[in-house]
Amino acid sequence: MNSHSLRQAACALLVLGLSACSGADLDTSSGDEDVSQMEQAVTCACSGGQYHNGTTIPVSATYCGFRVCGVGNVNFECTSSGWVSVAGSTCGAGQCRCSGGSDDQGRAIDPNITECGFRVCGGDKQFYTCGTGGWTSTGIACSSTGTTTGNPLCLASQPGAYCGNDSMSNAVASTLYQCPGANQAPTSAQACPNGCVVAPAGTADYCASVGGNGYRLPWPRANSMYLTQDCNDSCCADHVGADKYAWDFATSPSVGFPVVAARGGTVTHLKMNSVSGCNSNACVNQANFIVVDHGDGTHATYLHLKGGSLAAGVTCGGSVVRGQRLATAGSTGWSSADHLHFEVSRVHPGAPTCECGATGQGCSANTVPWANFWPNSTYPTVAIQFEEWSAASSCGNRRQLMPASLN
Repeated sequence: MNSHSLRQAACALLVLGLSACSGADLDTSSGDEDVSQMEQAVTCACSGGQYHNGTTIPVSATYCGFRVCGVGNVNFECTSSGWVSVAGSTCGAGQCRCSGGSDDQGRAIDPNITECGFRVCGGDKQFYTCGTGGWTSTGIACSSTGTTTGNPLCLASQPGAYCGNDSMSNAVASTLYQCPGANQAPTSAQACPNGCVVAPAGTADYCASVGGNGYRLPWPRANSMYLTQDCNDSCCADHVGADKYAWDFATSPSVGFPVVAARGGTVTHLKMNSVSGCNSNACVNQANFIVVDHGDGTHATYLHLKGGSLAAGVTCGGSVVRGQRLATAGSTGWSSADHLHFEVSRVHPGAPTCECGATGQGCSANTVPWANFWPNSTYPTVAIQFEEWSAASSCGNRRQLMPASLN
């Protein structure tokens, strides 16, 4: 990052020499707020926070969307409801140290307090997230002063629920607004303690679930998919052994569909630059994938993703919440049609992460670092159940229409 980009890249100060907010005094409650209250609270001055080294975070350093690594190695975000934990995310492992940062007021950021998921308002009034590949822009507008250039305004012509970073202006990203139509003020606003989820076009946005530590089917809510290959399935000799607990999901007919996080966590492996595949193991290294570490020794692998479909705000080293859009199901790698291969396996401790960079474009399109995340006899897949499908790990040769996702 050169000195010019530093001013456009990094972080809010008074976090200098520190490192995250305390879980002890953080307000994780949620509730409805009317628009006037939201406007008054838009500064999101969050008190009672501590960095993970126990140092108090000055209230003057906080603002809406400011995210830090807190006590207990959990990411916390400052919202209009106070400090809230980021579902499924962990930090403080020391794998992320982002140097060369400065905030939107030109103040330098001490890299010693940066960690994976650490998010600040940069010099170009855009949020930047610290990951293993350095600072990455989220494309979301911000201001560390907590002020906006006006009242929240709906931009979408279709009435409905919208997150502050979806077809809104002068709005808070972690807030869900009810919009009556384009160029009108929202009729109400609700803070989302675990983040606001931007749903696919035509579907209402919604607040991420509280306590999202379980698994939900990895596609948008109210939609159904087909199970096309089961776990421990004798069909194709690939969902067996250490890879026993894996499932393939697809539409009928087979077309790409939005893939969302089944559970929150930190993205540790990401590759999205392949556009090819075939029905042979000769194409296995052409696969695209996202791997999300859940912070409990397990991670989920989302495989065969469509090239170039990485959702906005998803970066290697960054955190995602359950229900957040990741990418689009595709047919890259060893695949004959668009589908999603999903599995949860044991994390390979000490293995390299983010081998292809923050956006998954930094390695060859026909290279996959399988050894760093793929299951084997030491780190096998594990049995899980989805909230909508408790029989997931019964396994067999099932071919069936899945329940509608609650994600």
